[in-house]
Amino acid sequence: MTGNEKPPRAAEVSQNFGGPTISPPIEKVLSRLEGVKGGNSSWTARCPSHDDKRNSLSVSEADGKVLLNCHAGCETENILVAMDLELKDLFPDGGQAKKQKKEIIATYDYVDESGHLLYQAVRLNPKGFYQRRPDGKGGLINNLNDTRRVLYRLPEVIEAVAAGQTIHVVEGEKDADNLDKKLGLVATCNCGGAGKWLDSYSQALAGAHVVIIPDNDTTGHKHAQDVKQALEGVAADVKVIHLPGLPAKGDVSDWIAAGGTVEGLRELVKNPPPEPEPPASKSRPKRPRKDDEKPRQTSFHADDSFLYDEVLLGGHHLTFLRYEIANGQVEEADEIILEDGKRIIPRLPSDENELLAVLLPTGAADYGDTKSLLTAIQEHINRYVDVSPNFRKFASYYVLLTYLYDKMNTLPYLRALGDTGCGKSRLIDTVGRLCYKSTVVSGSVTPASIYRMIRRWGGTVVLDEADMKNSDEYNEVITILNCGFERGRPVIRAMKDNPDKLQFLPTYCPKVFGTRRRFKDAALEARCLTEIMQETDRTDIPVFLGKSFYREQANLRNKLLMFRFRNWHGTDAEQAGAFDLGSDIEPRLRQVSSAFGAVFAGMDDVLEDYKAFIRELQRELIEQRASTLVGQVVETLFSLSPGTNGTNGADGTFQTPTGERLLHIQSKDIAEKTGKTSQAVGQILKNLGLKTKQDRIDGQKGRWLVYDDAVLSKLRRRYVLSDDSVPSVPFVPSVPGDSDEPEPELSELREQGRLAI
Repeated sequence: MTGNEKPPRAAEVSQNFGGPTISPPIEKVLSRLEGVKGGNSSWTARCPSHDDKRNSLSVSEADGKVLLNCHAGCETENILVAMDLELKDLFPDGGQAKKQKKEIIATYDYVDESGHLLYQAVRLNPKGFYQRRPDGKGGLINNLNDTRRVLYRLPEVIEAVAAGQTIHVVEGEKDADNLDKKLGLVATCNCGGAGKWLDSYSQALAGAHVVIIPDNDTTGHKHAQDVKQALEGVAADVKVIHLPGLPAKGDVSDWIAAGGTVEGLRELVKNPPPEPEPPASKSRPKRPRKDDEKPRQTSFHADDSFLYDEVLLGGHHLTFLRYEIANGQVEEADEIILEDGKRIIPRLPSDENELLAVLLPTGAADYGDTKSLLTAIQEHINRYVDVSPNFRKFASYYVLLTYLYDKMNTLPYLRALGDTGCGKSRLIDTVGRLCYKSTVVSGSVTPASIYRMIRRWGGTVVLDEADMKNSDEYNEVITILNCGFERGRPVIRAMKDNPDKLQFLPTYCPKVFGTRRRFKDAALEARCLTEIMQETDRTDIPVFLGKSFYREQANLRNKLLMFRFRNWHGTDAEQAGAFDLGSDIEPRLRQVSSAFGAVFAGMDDVLEDYKAFIRELQRELIEQRASTLVGQVVETLFSLSPGTNGTNGADGTFQTPTGERLLHIQSKDIAEKTGKTSQAVGQILKNLGLKTKQDRIDGQKGRWLVYDDAVLSKLRRRYVLSDDSVPSVPFVPSVPGDSDEPEPELSELREQGRLAI
């Protein structure tokens, strides 16, 4: 909307965006957005906080309140600033109207090594923050997009590191400035405060002596440990100093104001006090309840304003992290109090073994943008297991999908196929353990326990050695896999001791598993994204998984939880139906890609990367099919008869008195070219849908192929690369034949390639 356009009247907004009435808050918000689509209580629009070419902003209305969620990661504060609105404008009757209007009270410049401004952090009163960057025209844009992130006061930090001085890491810019101006110490922080430390920040502190000074709250203590962990092995030494005498949520600025000195701080660094218990969170709701009321347990809960996801703190404390949708704030919450006073607490495991089997995040960490997160996942996979480039990319997409799977209607599975010693278990460890609340089990597990873990944790089932010898158990696992790809398909069982009572056993969730053989069930096989494992020749892959592997995975899981927080509320499975890959993409690939389309909706750069990946993959699938025995038969068929091009008469076809057209070609003709028997070739042609007919052509009696334009056209698309085929990139995947083709053995699959869909 340009400055000369008037906002639409309430009646116009109501007419255009669904419903006879529309509340003033939603009217005000929609009138300031462009590209608005939708209706009733849910809309999409172009986000005004970044250069949005596709509707990546979700707008919804609940109880008169307006909820905003940008799928590109823009903060609500920045979106409001771009619309010249305030938080009160999202509430009916200006629910925040009595609050003081926010004003800028400080700006903090983040500059590069040469002192050039990259972006600013802006501090507001009442307390609030947002970021902005130069627009290149002398103005400022209220978002960061892909702007390079750096440490605060970077030039001073670099100079101090080179001089061997101590660098003090605090949570906020005000604290860093106070340490510099009042105590003469070098200090820095990351933009966004606690939980927003990026791995790239650590490199600026390589070889440095670092002292971390956290705020006195649970979030501050957790942030200090995260930064310390990120700097271990990078900085020369790292200490965390907890300042004594701080009030709850107090910081180093409070300590200085209370008389803290340079000498006092140096003494604390020399003789660090023991870490105190962080003060109890004030955010825990306190409502009267009956002492005998039993709370409900869950691992995830969502409402219109908050998301609650279970995490494991300190290796033993199960709690919720509460994500506020409106402003992106994350806090701990030991329980959830509903409007009716009922309580919800985190899921408690039945024993220690169950807790060890479920991999929960230990926090929620900033990940930059989605492309950066995908890159980090792919680098982690490549560091620890040898898989094809295509599968590495597909696996990273799949990991992200698992964190939003409960917003989808259907899911594919991820499968490693191979013999012992080919890296099957390593792939499952490396990829499966990154997935959402992965439950790691082995092939000896009973189907009943799989049902139980799905019901209790609602995460990803990671199953190694899924080839069970016991036929009953194997068939039950196949049932779980067959039903579990789609929401609303539970397994129904009658209770043994009460046949009139039914059990509804859950099956829907992501699944990562390994097998030595392909499934005989063609439908199940079609739902698997499969990597055919091979013994690696790489010498850089660790033989054993050490502490660095588990530390990397823990950090990635925390980033992935933040990805879930930011994207869960705005993800809509219906967006998958609008995901257009083009009519030239095979149905199987379109089906596999539908869920990914919903995950990446609104993320234009990631979506385009994914589309390009699918198109390149299709070319590889065609090339790999052509290299199989079936492909050789099809290629020989096309080379022997010009009639396969769909022409008439002298093109090599013969029309019978009944009007049927025959190709002047027999199975034995193809067999001679391929070195196979006529019987084998005939069976392949039959499986491909081609028929034969006994007849006489030019005086020669034989069993000729019947010309079928539809079947031949399909075979040409699937096995022959044309000049206008999708462009090629040097990937190395493969696809076995479809379910109606002869099933190749594992050795043949290895010859074909590695990735199967």
